Amino acid sequence: MGAATEYFRHIKDAVFTVFDGMAVSASHLIRRPYTIQYPDRTPVRVQDTLPFRYRGILDVDLEICTGCLACERACPIDCIVIVCEKNAQTRELTISQFDIDIAKCMYCGLCSEPCPTGSIHHTTEFEGADFSLESLIRRYVPEPVVAYKVKKGPEPDAHVGQLLERGMRYVDEWAQPGGDKPPAFYRIAELWFDSPEQMKAITSTAEWKKIADDVPNFASAGATIVVSKIG
Repeated sequence: MGAATEYFRHIKDAVFTVFDGMAVSASHLIRRPYTIQYPDRTPVRVQDTLPFRYRGILDVDLEICTGCLACERACPIDCIVIVCEKNAQTRELTISQFDIDIAKCMYCGLCSEPCPTGSIHHTTEFEGADFSLESLIRRYVPEPVVAYKVKKGPEPDAHVGQLLERGMRYVDEWAQPGGDKPPAFYRIAELWFDSPEQMKAITSTAEWKKIADDVPNFASAGATIVVSKIG
């Protein structure tokens, strides 16, 4: 008798459970529909409702790119490829390639932080679907261009000035969200040597000279080398 009672109790529970679930579904038949038509029939574009610091698909303002390669070095998965060449006569830096593989990008924002002008930045765009991986490689340099050189005074070009204003706002908010004053300095590298002799030997090489010559390209306000002894 106990087994039969348990059996019919399970049947009753199953029926009531089904009706409980269907009651929720059926209640929507008499409710006013609340459907957001996406993406083209919304009153305001979804992208326009996202915050300024939203990490969407990367974009590059090539007009203010200094060719410093800081973003390429900062990318942990090598999805950024930049090729720069220096003209031996004019001493101008030319950017011949600036590619970003959106399929590999993990939207970490590490490339945006060290950019001295805010040239590379995340946008509010998030629709990156395409038909092939090759088409997800964004190529920002159709033909070689001269890298931007930071001016000591105000930027004379109004269009470039607007890009710089937006870029520097982006950099400031990335570097110190919620802060009013910039930090006293930014640490861009930390090197360790076993001895003063080793440091002197390494800093005398041609490779080190190339690194030193590249510093003005991204440290427009100058750079300071701090040497300290540990232990």
